[in-house]
Amino acid sequence: MEQPSERAAVSRRVSDVDWLALPRGTERIPCGALVVDLDTGQVGVLQDVTPYVPPWRGDQRPCPTAFVRPVGGGREWTVPPERLRVVRRDRG
Repeated sequence: MEQPSERAAVSRRVSDVDWLALPRGTERIPCGALVVDLDTGQVGVLQDVTPYVPPWRGDQRPCPTAFVRPVGGGREWTVPPERLRVVRRDRG
């Protein structure tokens, strides 16, 4: 049978993961989708969304980060996933 201290440890582990949850609405953007970065206006292809700590930020907790590559190739950039929107193409 589980001891009270074990339940508390499990509870802490679950709450520790909550801060890694993707922002609402971004969990439905699939990798490979054409997206626009609302901060810069750049358009690119979403490569991944993963917990990440940039090296220059030291020992902070990782946060959900989107990696986006320019259409046609080039240097990826990172952006908070909530600042991305899928680009809709008009059929013509």
